[in-house]
Amino acid sequence: MEGCRAISTQVNAIDPVFGTGATAVAVIASYYVAKFQSNKFTSMGISGIDIHKRDKPVRAEMGGLAILFGLAVGSTVYFVANLTLDGAGVLFASGFSTIAFTGLVGVADDIIEIRQRYKPFLIVAASTPLMYYLLDRGSIFIPEFGTVHLGLLYPLVAVPLAITTSANFSNLLAGFNGMEAGCAAISIGTMAFLSQITGHPTIAILGYILSFAYVGFLGLNWYPAKIFPGDTGTLMSGAAVAAMGLAAGLEFEAIVLSIPAAIDFTLKIVSRTPFKQRRLYGNTSVNEDGTLNPPGYPALVHAFMRVSPIRERGLVISVLAMQAVYAIIAIAVVIVIVLR
Repeated sequence: MEGCRAISTQVNAIDPVFGTGATAVAVIASYYVAKFQSNKFTSMGISGIDIHKRDKPVRAEMGGLAILFGLAVGSTVYFVANLTLDGAGVLFASGFSTIAFTGLVGVADDIIEIRQRYKPFLIVAASTPLMYYLLDRGSIFIPEFGTVHLGLLYPLVAVPLAITTSANFSNLLAGFNGMEAGCAAISIGTMAFLSQITGHPTIAILGYILSFAYVGFLGLNWYPAKIFPGDTGTLMSGAAVAAMGLAAGLEFEAIVLSIPAAIDFTLKIVSRTPFKQRRLYGNTSVNEDGTLNPPGYPALVHAFMRVSPIRERGLVISVLAMQAVYAIIAIAVVIVIVLR
């Protein structure tokens, strides 16, 4: 990867005062906006049923709006205080814009339910700021294979394809209290750390701000959840992992972090009725003791349910542990390559 194969002397380039302040603002803003939503959105009809509880409680939806707000406020604090419209500032703005625009696609989808066929085109449009910034980059580094030169295919094809694919992957691995926000916090936090140690502090601080926005939201989304992230929260997390990987030249590590979601996508796409399974087989059912019964179609979470009896909280912790393993692998990949 261009400029990414050594532990950088710029590790401390993130201003500790502004960086800590921006992440603190993000986590606080996200938490309190989510708290407001959890209290008000249900009465406004912006709600959904928690289908994995026996009493089927109604909970607020579109909680990803709180995450998007936390990202926007935290990024504004950091940008105004610490950046100018030089290279670093434009990179920060490009990454933020791509992630935020993807979040807005999620907001629109939560409100009007955009048809699945149109969503990829909207996310491609959202990736335009990063495509423009990366116009002069034409190669990707793959461990054991080296640098692969793509020319203009990199910014014009690889960038929008990666962001759209990752956003849709993360949108499918969802539906249980704390799972989406927890996986997002782990994955984006890992990308932020890797960006920092490989000399991309601007991307790192953007990642820290967003990962802490997810942590703030998780305070209301953890079991038993008071609010759900909706497509706003899920689409944005996948887009962020891809966008950070592209901007920092850590594409392979972003792919590693996306493997759990990719496994879930693959299991669903290879079935006889891809993406129609819930309509045909129904939802996961809940036994009297709280354990979960999977419906009759393949999915990553259903594999956990079939291995042994498991409750929702245990399922979510298992998936988060799996995501953490892939985070460790991604970190190990960078360290091993550096030590060579």
